Amino acid sequence: MSDINEQLVQEVEVKEKKKKSPFIVGLIVLIFAIIGVVSVGSFVKDMIVDKVTEADDYSKYTKYLTWVVGIDPDPFTDITKADFDDLLNIAVCSLLTAEVKTDDYDVTELGMVVPARDVEQSFKTMFGNDVQIVHATVQGYGYEFQYDATTNCYYVPLTGVVPPFTARIESAKKTGGLVTLKVGYIGTSNIEVAVDGTIAAAQPDKYMEITLKETADGGFNLISITSLTQGEHQ
Repeated sequence: MSDINEQLVQEVEVKEKKKKSPFIVGLIVLIFAIIGVVSVGSFVKDMIVDKVTEADDYSKYTKYLTWVVGIDPDPFTDITKADFDDLLNIAVCSLLTAEVKTDDYDVTELGMVVPARDVEQSFKTMFGNDVQIVHATVQGYGYEFQYDATTNCYYVPLTGVVPPFTARIESAKKTGGLVTLKVGYIGTSNIEVAVDGTIAAAQPDKYMEITLKETADGGFNLISITSLTQGEHQ
């Protein structure tokens, strides 16, 4: 093959490689759209390495708290005193980022159609029976989940959602059927991702004490969230 032909082949290969990148990015965006709500915080929290607690398996707590920390409700000592809109928001977001088969839901011009019964189940799974669900439209950080009483469904926009915080469990203390967690709230906007995909160590913006009740099926119910002062979290 001549040098000229060789050069042409190389140029074609380079162009083909360059074309693949936008396609891959577009595919990722499409996947994000299909699942309705995408928690970048969920992705980030899986990659954050807490060297202090490497020996402890806090993954089950972190998974449960993904949207509790992501929605960041005001502190409360009794779940019945929590902001109900926040609880409903947490239930819907937790449902959409759980192992849900999105093919089971129809999609209309209003978004993905999520039956209210599925939201009810998610609400009960997260908070137990101490607080009862009342269906309503959910207002979030730059998004809205419309509730239609006529169809008894929620309409989830096909967009991505970035919660302001992701959770890092600092410690866990069990007392009977209760688990008290010291949780660092790491601001997702402050997390830096290197070119190689690694994440730089990030310090929590604040700390909260979160109490969970263990359930018979191996899950948890949220009991309380209280603020920790500078001295309390050290």
